[in-house]
Amino acid sequence: MRVPRLLFAGRFMSLLIVLPVLAGSAYGQTRALKIDDLAKRAELVAVGRVSDMVSEWSADRTHILTRVTLSVQEYVKGEGASTVTITTLGGEVGEVGELYTHVPTFRQNETVVVFLEAGAQGSYHVSGGTQGKYNVEPDPVSGVPVVAGKDRLQDFTSMVRAASQR
Repeated sequence: MRVPRLLFAGRFMSLLIVLPVLAGSAYGQTRALKIDDLAKRAELVAVGRVSDMVSEWSADRTHILTRVTLSVQEYVKGEGASTVTITTLGGEVGEVGELYTHVPTFRQNETVVVFLEAGAQGSYHVSGGTQGKYNVEPDPVSGVPVVAGKDRLQDFTSMVRAASQR
């Protein structure tokens, strides 16, 4: 699935607009997914911290891919190793960068909940695009981890477990 991307080199920016080709949508809009939908689609749901990120050109040098290493703190659905590799479209290589809409971006050391589907060569991709990645931050008052600024992490993971068993 190709979506609009932003290419930039050094101080000069150029915008390359490619019409998105989205299955089942003549207007190029993505259907909002509920937690139930994400939980059922995902092979793995993990809570973890981004411990490494490496961006590189694809084999045919047509786009940039980023491999994100997630140090898993907890598997909410499925089982796996202590780390998971997530591959996303976009990233920066040298002075060239690509940014795709509907593709989640990651930051070093951020804590996230991700809904993952199996990808190529043992890696995973985020199910549902940006809808399948949730940031986890401490509540400014209580210090309790919250998901997307509203749900306690413990409540969110309980809800995901229940949804994946339906």
